Amino acid sequence: MTGAKTEPAVRLPQGTLIGRQGEGVQAFCGVPYALAPVQGLRWQPPVPVAASDQTLDARSFGPMAPQVSELGSPLAETSEDCLNLNIWKPDEARAAPVMVWIHGGGFCNGSNRVRGSVFAKAGVVLVAPNYRLGMLGFAAHPLIESRQANFGLLDLILALQWVRDHIVAFGGDPENITIFGVSAGGQAVNLLMTMPQGAGLFHKAIAQSGYGTWPLLRLKPQEQDPRDILGEAPESAEDNANSILRRIDARGLSSAALLQLPASTIVQGQRGFQRPIVDALSVLDEPGRCLAQGVGSIIPYLTGANSFDGSVMPSYQLNLEDYAAVWDEWDPSWRMVYGADLVTAPETGIQRLFGDERYLLSAWVLSEAMARLGAPAYRYYLDVPGPEGLPLNGSPHGFDGFLLFESKVVSPGSDWDAWGDQLRCAWIEFARSGVPCALDARVEPWQPVDESSQWHRLGSASSISDQALSKRLARLLSRYHHRCHEDSSQHRTS
Repeated sequence: MTGAKTEPAVRLPQGTLIGRQGEGVQAFCGVPYALAPVQGLRWQPPVPVAASDQTLDARSFGPMAPQVSELGSPLAETSEDCLNLNIWKPDEARAAPVMVWIHGGGFCNGSNRVRGSVFAKAGVVLVAPNYRLGMLGFAAHPLIESRQANFGLLDLILALQWVRDHIVAFGGDPENITIFGVSAGGQAVNLLMTMPQGAGLFHKAIAQSGYGTWPLLRLKPQEQDPRDILGEAPESAEDNANSILRRIDARGLSSAALLQLPASTIVQGQRGFQRPIVDALSVLDEPGRCLAQGVGSIIPYLTGANSFDGSVMPSYQLNLEDYAAVWDEWDPSWRMVYGADLVTAPETGIQRLFGDERYLLSAWVLSEAMARLGAPAYRYYLDVPGPEGLPLNGSPHGFDGFLLFESKVVSPGSDWDAWGDQLRCAWIEFARSGVPCALDARVEPWQPVDESSQWHRLGSASSISDQALSKRLARLLSRYHHRCHEDSSQHRTS
């Protein structure tokens, strides 16, 4: 008769964690790394958990950060007491590479509930933290009594400090930590690389469809700040907060009353994505501008974009016609270089342009900057066929997250499963050695960014050629440097 399966346990200063055992993998979930940011701790930097001799049940996911569903109603299983992380480790992990996954969701949605076992089965200790979202995570206003503004990013800093201090107990190597994430998670990676508080907390970084060249909110907008995506002055963080408070009829409240407002009420004032704030304390500037000035962690860097990242545009609350009109005024030739997309599907052709400006441009600018600073830098273009029914061929926004975590379980033996294996292999080898690899020896090896490099192509669903990408990028770079009041003639595109 086989004995009962023993539940794994890990002893930490904050208590003994009781996890769950899988097939060669142990999981410890909902592990607190900070006190609940409620009442007087709302809109304050996170406070570490205290030492304790208690036993903690770490077999189930913890609460998600307060947020609304796609239908606009508050989600269940959310709480301001959301600062927890999940850890998956191989049974016999010893000094294993550590990968910290930062979830996406426009800094207003999402959670750390991923299928981390697929990475642990490949020999990695995977950690996934929650962080504060929306106005609860990013806010600057006279009624908010804090000099800081990017509380969600400070949560991630504390989570990384927790990983540095405790991951040895899970068989992880604290000297080999890679942060990676998609969309807002990719932007968080870019921001962490350029935050003073992030220095030394991680050793490699992967930004998937990050947007390090996208305009951020500003604590104190200045005339010399980059123009926003419609060519207008940057939005102030206070105006952004006032808009949210106005929607929930809370503008006349006192500071004390704001601290008592239910989180479910505050999140209902959110419209579109939340943007981090240039506050000169944690976020010094947009990541692309920081790296161009030599400010940031000079570490191995892998970044890229999806061929149809623009599928996310409807969630951004940006009018298609207004966006196209700005481009028509700036450079009407964009319609020629995006002609094939516009003929196929006019509205989604504009979305392709939007996706390229938000994500593809960022990957190019930041990888070029990192290479100039002497860091090993790699960039990719994911062009794997997405779900049927897309108006344009290619990989929609966030599809890489599905390939990494879900494809092996959702569609085993499929082409998606094979592409997921390719991505995980490259990402994990990058985490081990700083150099991504191809799973299949017949696939062209990854090359670091240099004076003549292009994109490492993953798939060809969209049929967009390297030459077409170069032409599109030239337009995007020209407008970007104009927004930033820079001379675009000093920047190469091919």
